[in-house]
Amino acid sequence: MLKDQTSMFIAELPGYGLSPLPPSPDKRTVGNIIMEGLQSVFKNRPVIWCGHDRGGRIGHRLMVDGKHNIIAGILLDIVPTLEQWKAFANPAAAVAYYHWPFLATQMAPNLIEAVGGRIYCLNNFDRTKGGNAAGIARLKEDHALDHYSALFSKPETISGSCADYASAAEGEPKEQEEDQAKGRKIKVPTLVLYSASNLGRMHDVKGLWSQWVDGELSCVEIPDGIGHYLPEEAPEQSAKLIADFLAKYGK
Repeated sequence: MLKDQTSMFIAELPGYGLSPLPPSPDKRTVGNIIMEGLQSVFKNRPVIWCGHDRGGRIGHRLMVDGKHNIIAGILLDIVPTLEQWKAFANPAAAVAYYHWPFLATQMAPNLIEAVGGRIYCLNNFDRTKGGNAAGIARLKEDHALDHYSALFSKPETISGSCADYASAAEGEPKEQEEDQAKGRKIKVPTLVLYSASNLGRMHDVKGLWSQWVDGELSCVEIPDGIGHYLPEEAPEQSAKLIADFLAKYGK
């Protein structure tokens, strides 16, 4: 829906599918790998980062670092990693996001392989999708879940995703604490899209992000029972909001 409106570089997160594991799973290392690939195709071009979930967290890290030519950012259905961990004080949030501490443990890869990566993957899609029937149908189009679950049946993908979550539990929260203490924030225009029934049910999304962004911030909730997978469940609405943001801040 956006391919005729702007140049796009769509990267698979290293370690999550067909790509090899990164040398380190931390967001800065993974983000730098992606940016190196992007710059090899679009040399010295200004970039508007758009990422969902883990991709959004990578974008958050890179925008705070400010070492790449990222002029704006779009983050889909996340709050900062540190804020997500703080939310575990709420029992309902701890249950909803149980996979955060589970995937970070050393035993997680073996347990997932024991139950089957495909089964585990499909179960998590079922937990986090919305309640909108049309949105669910869009999520399942073109056998997408079969494709994702097949990739998650690979031991390398299971190990890669667990390493990502382990990094998010170990060094990254402390780094974000230091960011806040030293006033290191996102300085570029930022758009946050989020599911009203998913992220919005557990967090004051705009209130939280306003503490982490020192610049223009727009937070838009996606209603009507659309779940975590905004681009898949609500593609037209997501694309329209993204296109409007690109038109405003793209150069």
